[in-house]
Amino acid sequence: HTSANMKRKADEDEDVAEAELAAAIDAAAKAPADEEIIGLGSGTAMLHFEVTGKCPTQYKSGRLKGEKSLVFLYLTIRGLGETPRLMLAECGASYTHLVSPMSEDQAVACEWRKRSPNGLMPLLSGIGVPRAQPLSQSGTIVRYLAQRYGMAGETELDGARADCLYQTVKDLTSKKSEIIGTADVPTEGAKGPALTAANICTMLDAMPDPSDDGAALNYGQIELLNLLMECEEASSGSVKALSPALEAFRAAGVARPRLATYLASPLRFPSIVPGYKYKDGPMKRAAFKL
Repeated sequence: HTSANMKRKADEDEDVAEAELAAAIDAAAKAPADEEIIGLGSGTAMLHFEVTGKCPTQYKSGRLKGEKSLVFLYLTIRGLGETPRLMLAECGASYTHLVSPMSEDQAVACEWRKRSPNGLMPLLSGIGVPRAQPLSQSGTIVRYLAQRYGMAGETELDGARADCLYQTVKDLTSKKSEIIGTADVPTEGAKGPALTAANICTMLDAMPDPSDDGAALNYGQIELLNLLMECEEASSGSVKALSPALEAFRAAGVARPRLATYLASPLRFPSIVPGYKYKDGPMKRAAFKL
């Protein structure tokens, strides 16, 4: 009896969450096309993208029979949503993407503050995750997507090595200011960018080749590509100066057909300046259409 009551309550909450999603999509459709999105801090509704992809044979479809479609929520910047977006582009996923400019009412934003386990975004639901109880934490989402879409290698050891790379890239990310030349004092030794980059190159030697479009990249490689693109955008030539091998990896990654398509699309949000404002100024809502 208790179990039946719990299931009924969960089903009812799931229906409410579906209604919240529909309200967010409806509000996005009705928002003024000429409304300015400055980065974070302006806009009356979320932006809504329906992404249609085709899964190449080296990846998994991600969605099992009977499961709800993938919905991914984040903000109108790259930030912690960018590695998941890159992963979904690479594996040809179809999904609903809603992004918040952080100025709309929660009633038209999927009530994400209430729904999120940690009160923050990104959020993921569908493909096995209830709408009413989404996943949060970017690392958790990255790993879940990797398992679902086949981006964690073929064996447990492959998966562990992918995670080792993922964590090591996080270490390298903390040295971004040194890579792009804005740090005052360089870090030496194993924690410094030069040796960390060399260690990453050794890890990559045993991983899929990004220049082979038929290869299944892992999530550590996607995290690495994300960082290298950000460094190169901030300071042209900085990646090659750090490591010619990593520059070759970056160049091969951005040339992969599905990633190249993504990078040229409105899903690739503009770079920002302090204050989470777009570097090149505000953009009209209408510019964010697939």
